[in-house]
Parts: sequence; C-alpha cells; structure tokens
Amino acid sequence: MAQSICLDTRPLSRFLNGNKTTSDLLDDLRDQSHDFYTTVVNVTEVYMGLRKLGVVSDQKKNDLSGFFSNLHPRPLDYEASIKAGELSGDALHGRGIGWRDTFIAAIVLLNGSTILTSNAKHFERIPGLNVMEFT
Repeated sequence: MAQSICLDTRPLSRFLNGNKTTSDLLDDLRDQSHDFYTTVVNVTEVYMGLRKLGVVSDQKKNDLSGFFSNLHPRPLDYEASIKAGELSGDALHGRGIGWRDTFIAAIVLLNGSTILTSNAKHFERIPGLNVMEFT
C-alpha cells in the first residue's frame, strides 16, 4: 500500500544537489504511488547547511521556497511538541537522539509514520516509526 514518506535532511540535500541516485530512488518510490513531505525541522537543517557553506542567495531562497512549498512541510506544533516530550521521556529513556531528530520523529509519527533517512540508527529506536534507510 502506498504511503506518505517524510524526506529527512540528507535525502533532501542530495536531491537538491542533483544527485542522480537520489532522484532515481525518489522516482521509483513515486512510481509505487508514494508521496513525499518533509518537516519544518528538516527545512531548518537544509538552511543551516546552506548558511554554513555560504550559498544562500536570493535566487536560491526563491528556488527553495518553491521546492519546499511543494513538499508541504509539516509543522512543529503543540501536538508534536507533546509527542516529542513523550518520546524523549518514554521511548528513548533519556538516551536522546538529539532534539531535532526527536522533533522530526514526533512530526513523522503524527503524519504518516515513515521516514527516509541516513540516520536509521537514531530513528529505529522510536516505536511505531517505519524507517527506510537512505545510503
């Protein structure tokens, strides 16, 4: 059955950099009727990386705005904040995966439960989260 898949930061970055392997993988998943989304936390991480590299022109911001609007980034809202707190306290038992990944996991659990990520070891610790490993 087709599902919505959250694209984590690494697959997003590789796609945005024109990586053919990533494009082919996303095309294959789309051909299987999967659709994609991301989170506002992943958007933040992409921009953090671009700022670190010093490559955020006005044109790049406009391009990214259009790209991300098509992915309908899911928000970090009150419900996701509560879920992240529960994950941190219950599922992770104080062995955190980092606040950003905890928020991403909470948002994904509330919006479809599948994530395509290169941080499989982090996310596999979250009960109910379906992890697709991205290499």
